[in-house]
Amino acid sequence: MNLEMTFDDKMKPVNEQLDQKLCHRKAKGLHFLSSPWWCPAAMTLAILCVGLSVTLIVQWMQLLQVSDLLKQYQANLTHQEHILEGQILAQQQAANASQKELEDTIDTLTWQLEEKTKQQEELVQQNLNLQNSLQRAANFSVLQVSDLLKQYQANLTHQKHILEGQILAQQQAANASQKELEDTIDTLTWQLEEKTKQQEELVQQNLNLQNSLQRAANFSGPCPQDWLWHKERCYLFSYTQSYWAKSQENCLSLDAQLLQISSIDDLNYILQATSHSTSPFWMGLHRKKKNDPWLWENGPPLRPHLFKIRGIPSQTHPSGTCVYIQNGAIFADHCILTAFSICEKRAKLLLTESI
Repeated sequence: MNLEMTFDDKMKPVNEQLDQKLCHRKAKGLHFLSSPWWCPAAMTLAILCVGLSVTLIVQWMQLLQVSDLLKQYQANLTHQEHILEGQILAQQQAANASQKELEDTIDTLTWQLEEKTKQQEELVQQNLNLQNSLQRAANFSVLQVSDLLKQYQANLTHQKHILEGQILAQQQAANASQKELEDTIDTLTWQLEEKTKQQEELVQQNLNLQNSLQRAANFSGPCPQDWLWHKERCYLFSYTQSYWAKSQENCLSLDAQLLQISSIDDLNYILQATSHSTSPFWMGLHRKKKNDPWLWENGPPLRPHLFKIRGIPSQTHPSGTCVYIQNGAIFADHCILTAFSICEKRAKLLLTESI
């Protein structure tokens, strides 16, 4: 029987034998598909791929959010820097309207602002470095990114609180200095106004006294109207300026001469009478040449012990050198210059006594 089957097999067509060989080969090639572990392994691999893709997408979205937050923080820092610059600029403008103390305060605030600007630039650089680090660390876990973001946010909040505290302290110090300066200015202004009022009152009192003295001299004194009486002399202070020779002519037309000082008492009276004015007044003392002696208008020489002449010009003018009194001192200058003058003449004491 076996011999028959073997023989029969050998007698089968060649094509049929080839088909059987191919079937055996196909069965061996697809043997792993018939394994019971093939489907779970494929499903597990697919789930892992999907999970990995979802994780990468989530991390990428979180990185985008982190980048947006960093940009927003950077924009906030820039805005805060502009606000700080505006505040410092306002403080500088207020300080420029104040005195030197506020200028020193502004210099200090400017220096501090520059320091804060440098710190902010360092923070911006840290932000950029952090963004680069976050981009390079795309494979970090979500917890690591969250912790890093929280730490960065805490640092920003701390820096913000420090900046706000420093700006508040600077503003309070500037306001205190401004208030002190304003109080000082108010006090000085009030004192100046009081001094001005007192000065005006004194000037008015002086004028009233002068008017009273002039009225007393006009009514009962031995001198003509508008003349001042002192012992045996009457004095007239001119209201117009002229050169020395013209002043001499004016006094002669009033039956008088330019001022002549003969004693310390006369000098003190004239100095007191001219103390209210800063204008120069010609007197009757003069000389023609540099080495000539000082002579009074009526001829006698100057007594050296009476007073010292200041400001004598080095060059002699053809008009000569004449002496004038100003601000409580005696000066000399060219006679061609213009000044007020003081005329004097003897008081009519005998006539007053006889009347």
